[in-house]
Amino acid sequence: MTILANLLNSQWWHDHGDQLIAAAAKIAVIIVVYLVVRLLVFHVMGRLLRLSVKNGTANVREARIRALHAVLKSAVGFVLGFVMAIMVLQSAGLNIVPLLTTASVAGLAIGFGAQKLVKDVISGFFILVEDQYGVGDYVTIGPATGIVDDLGMRTTRVRDASGKLFIIANGDVVQVYNHSRGPLCVWTDVAVPASSDLEKAKSVLDALGRRVVEEMPDRILTPFKSDGLGEIGAEKVTIRFAGGVVAKYQDEVLLALNERIRCEFEANGLVLA
Repeated sequence: MTILANLLNSQWWHDHGDQLIAAAAKIAVIIVVYLVVRLLVFHVMGRLLRLSVKNGTANVREARIRALHAVLKSAVGFVLGFVMAIMVLQSAGLNIVPLLTTASVAGLAIGFGAQKLVKDVISGFFILVEDQYGVGDYVTIGPATGIVDDLGMRTTRVRDASGKLFIIANGDVVQVYNHSRGPLCVWTDVAVPASSDLEKAKSVLDALGRRVVEEMPDRILTPFKSDGLGEIGAEKVTIRFAGGVVAKYQDEVLLALNERIRCEFEANGLVLA
């Protein structure tokens, strides 16, 4: 207490007390304004997120919106915090030029050492913004073909049909085949003896195509129907049976169709080659 009393009664306090109080008040105002602005900005961003999710369509996925919100929230928070710190240091009477110079040199050194990381993050940001693919999409990225299990800012995780998980750095995503945007056209070639009644075979296939689309509406988008002859030979002819399916169910649908084609042909006295 004696030291504090001596300090308050000292000449230094007499000369600098007003400046110290003014600086402290200014710093307090800066911090309060920073907190208020941060709270308002985050509140507005959260409200926009909720509206986007509520009104979301196939082109605006909830996972994509939430990921973008997290990235933008971090970026905005960093910028506001950096500006606040600079203003506080200036209000305290500190020379920030050497600090900024040191920070620039350190940032440059870190940037050179983390080029791959920065590339991955920037690529991830543009994947989200451009909606190239999202969680649940059936895609082909390099050697990986499967369903997107997770999409982060740095990596994409794709799980294939056998259960293998591919972890791909977003910076390495050069070309993407997104099979989930619109129906995927698939077909199976039904081989019958060349002497068969082709019109009857086509009629049976078309009837089967109309029936299975009612049984599997979540997997088949456009009805399967006979689509002409795929191959003509002296002993057998193949009828192409094609339709549109949800990409991730293509193997399941084709296996089910092959079994039903065999049953329908047997029931209608038709023979497979």
